[in-house]
Amino acid sequence: HFVPSMLSLFCDEITEDRRRGLSGLRYVISSGEALRPDLVGTFYDRLGDTGARLYNQWGATEVSIDSTAHECAPEDRWAGVVPLGEAIANNQVLVLDEQLNPVPVGVPGDLYLGGVGLARGYLGDARKTAGAFIPHPFLPGERLYRTGDRGVWRANGTLTFLGRADSQVKIRGIRIEPAEIEHTLRRFPGIRDAVVVKWEPAPGDQRLVAYVTVQEDTAGEDLLVELNAYLADQLPIYMIPSSITVLDRIPVNANGKTDYRALPEPQFTAAESTARPRSEAEELVAGIWAEVLGREDLDVGADFFALGGHSLLATRIISRLRSALSAQVPLSVIFDNSTIRTMAAAVEHMLPARDATEERNPS
Repeated sequence: HFVPSMLSLFCDEITEDRRRGLSGLRYVISSGEALRPDLVGTFYDRLGDTGARLYNQWGATEVSIDSTAHECAPEDRWAGVVPLGEAIANNQVLVLDEQLNPVPVGVPGDLYLGGVGLARGYLGDARKTAGAFIPHPFLPGERLYRTGDRGVWRANGTLTFLGRADSQVKIRGIRIEPAEIEHTLRRFPGIRDAVVVKWEPAPGDQRLVAYVTVQEDTAGEDLLVELNAYLADQLPIYMIPSSITVLDRIPVNANGKTDYRALPEPQFTAAESTARPRSEAEELVAGIWAEVLGREDLDVGADFFALGGHSLLATRIISRLRSALSAQVPLSVIFDNSTIRTMAAAVEHMLPARDATEERNPS
């Protein structure tokens, strides 16, 4: 049972030898984030001849995690969106309009969940409970959970996810409210305004990025260093943006609301190249980091996590290192040595030995 970002890493690790060892695998479940069609294709390319089946599931923690299931097929790789499927046993899924009336097939609506797995509410938060858990409009005495998601029924009876009705995002299966991060940023001295969005530089690599405007007398580079330290003190690590871009103004549309499409590509000041790789080990590690992070000219002293790295990308880096070195590199290496320079020093002894002829004639 994976979130899609972890499923992607799992598929990356399946070699011909490893596939033979997975002959007993029958069911793989993906949930927690939207499952990408191309990932369905990758799964069946790697495991299609083993008999393993991939299921896309959707639901909410408030209703015991998953409430729908769709058995994916290889042709789902060509779909624009992988279906959420149908309600599983003891679950009810409704697509309703603003007046809590069922919407016809093909008409988008708000997604509500019910069933025996429905929670009683949020402990110690009666106001939030009243807003999320509502009386069932068709079954007296029963309740529904307002998911905040949007969806549509298809003619074949399956449900398709259309996104959030609010600004909530999911990063590697964790719910995050960008507004909370924006509020924290605005409290920092010198920050005028802030916008936080989800950014996906590559399929499956989801990150939070922030855009801020600052007062005229606020220094740029020192401000970002202090701001990152402040966020690390105020927020859990999964809520800290991987980059903060300073803008002259936040773009708005004709209605005066933030124009998210007009936001520029994020800027990563931590990656400015001041120290280049000097050894074979540093060259190897730098090349792997550049590939996984999608960044060039990395400073060998820059911190992996300050560059937008996270645990899933760390796993991918270690996988690349294991292949390059033909050695079992522990995952802890990147957490204990989070710069190119220190990581290279930690794995240098694993480099393949070069013979004397090669050393005398490096060309």
